[in-house]
Amino acid sequence: LLATLKPNQRQVLMLQFGLSGEDKLTAKQVAQKLNLSHSKVRSAYGQGIKALQRQQDKIKDYLAS
Repeated sequence: LLATLKPNQRQVLMLQFGLSGEDKLTAKQVAQKLNLSHSKVRSAYGQGIKALQRQQDKIKDYLAS
């Protein structure tokens, strides 16, 4: 499901949730690491979460199998 996201959205979510094998990072830390503004990180985070929420049925099917 992460592959369906835009690159910035995917990177932000992976870093903030610690999915890339690293510790979880704050939005400020993600902004510094990706050389983005704090507002762009917050925006990418929100858009990525919304995109994943729209795919809830796929997530439920995957978890049920």
